[in-house]
Amino acid sequence: MEPSAPLHERGDDALVEAAGRGDREALRVLVERWGPRVLAFLQRALASSRDAEDLAQETFLRVHRAAPRYRAQGRFPAWLFRIAGNLARQELRRRKVVSLLLGEPSSRPEEIFASLPAPPSFAPESALQAEEMRRALARAMSRLPARQRLAVLLRYYEDMPVADIAAALGTSPHAAESLLARGTRTLRTLLRDLRP
Repeated sequence: MEPSAPLHERGDDALVEAAGRGDREALRVLVERWGPRVLAFLQRALASSRDAEDLAQETFLRVHRAAPRYRAQGRFPAWLFRIAGNLARQELRRRKVVSLLLGEPSSRPEEIFASLPAPPSFAPESALQAEEMRRALARAMSRLPARQRLAVLLRYYEDMPVADIAAALGTSPHAAESLLARGTRTLRTLLRDLRP
């Protein structure tokens, strides 16, 4: 796409490069284009709408700061979700430390997860089955280790290929496949044990 093309028609890499040169409108288009997906990803990862909103804003603030150093390689989603995933992992670690220090019970993330749709591939036979599956999935997802949870969310909710998941998590494709395999296996076991 030509640099003179309207912003909404430009690719993600061109928008980040424009934002890196100080074009606030280019950043706004990126936020409009990717904001809802980043927010949904963070809601699923953190099981908290308020925390997800805060971290979604922080994600795009970091995109803005890092834009001048961005190297266009056609892998903007992996770069973006790496930023969001790192923020989510930091928040999950912070929660764990606070919970241990204060002796507070951890929040009930399944309540938030239960309000989210099941992965697109799930086709329940009835509304009741769908609700039961959402609740079981919420409980199971909340029990996954952070990196496995992020890998599963990126694969099954964001439909990312393994190479992009690896880039988003800052690991090798082999390690990303391993995280996915372990996360999926653990989810299956938990779902079997948790379903009503």
